[in-house]
Amino acid sequence: MKSLILFVVFFSTLLLSNDGNKKVWKGINAFYNYEFNKSVRILNEARNEFPYHPSVHFTWAVSKWLYSRAYHGIDESYKVLSESLEIIIPTYKDLIDKFPNDKEIHLYYASTLGLKARVHLGKKEWINVIIEGLRGYSSIKSINNNHPEYFDALFPIGILNYFSGKMSGFTQFFAQIAGIQPDVSLGINQMKYSADEGDFAKIEASQTLAYIYLWMDQDFEKAEILSLKLRNEFPNSIYNQFMFTESLIFLNKLNEAKSNLELSYKILIELPKFTKLYWDPLLKYQEALIYFKEGELDKSLEFVNSCISNYSAELDTQLGYAFLLRGNIYDLQNKRNLSLINYREVIKLDNYTFAIELSRKYLKQPYINN
Repeated sequence: MKSLILFVVFFSTLLLSNDGNKKVWKGINAFYNYEFNKSVRILNEARNEFPYHPSVHFTWAVSKWLYSRAYHGIDESYKVLSESLEIIIPTYKDLIDKFPNDKEIHLYYASTLGLKARVHLGKKEWINVIIEGLRGYSSIKSINNNHPEYFDALFPIGILNYFSGKMSGFTQFFAQIAGIQPDVSLGINQMKYSADEGDFAKIEASQTLAYIYLWMDQDFEKAEILSLKLRNEFPNSIYNQFMFTESLIFLNKLNEAKSNLELSYKILIELPKFTKLYWDPLLKYQEALIYFKEGELDKSLEFVNSCISNYSAELDTQLGYAFLLRGNIYDLQNKRNLSLINYREVIKLDNYTFAIELSRKYLKQPYINN
């Protein structure tokens, strides 16, 4: 009788989780489409209606974090994220006690622990990124070993393998002791599996790969394909729009890039205050990049100066590329002393993007427009 009761409880929970998928996906799609109010509302409801759903608590915390970042700024969003994690970590512990064999609950508990690393990533506290990431890594690795067909688990594993592969030999040594495989190619392949075959992780895996292709590995053809797919799926996402425009610029498809940049400015008008402050300088950078490609150096310098002066994005990826662009402009204007200052600013950011490698190159020899 006890076994029957347990079976009924488990089966009922499974049905509730599956029923919750539709609503959770509505909330997820809303925040990827920059509909932050809608996302928080839907996931608040989903969390109450489907408390046993494996991903609902994690995605609820993410929605609150993104809402706070959009409406109250980055610093407040860190606070909101930390408070949300303090709420859902005990919730996942209770769920694990109830359903110890549910791989998805274990995955999202581990991902919740790893989400703490996101705050450290924004602050470039690389060692803390690894430490917090490791808190959930062993659990996720165990899930992957026992359920290799569960491709969502490959995404966080791939991130750690990729980024640890980009770090110093000293950091890689300790990562290996912790069981991480510091291997850039392996990490890319694992994230690709999540993007192609995963469920709840596929969107984030796709965005992460597009970011890597654009600004770390400079594989612009792959970036174009992936960012176009994301843009079409989430047409109100200025981030996906931005990545697609950037890939077009680097592939010298400038007319298409200009049209897409106009769409980005239209999206910007409807965004919350802090999101506008975040994105306007980034769009100015893309204007600068287009003018640079067209040989209008004075115009390019005007827009890149605006980007750098007003930069407020959480991550400094585009700031590094903006300094790199300004250095290239000064080189072409035969202002070598100014170009050297900008290349050194890129290197000081220490953010593992390809802009650093290019800046080291141009410190040794001036940029020449091919």
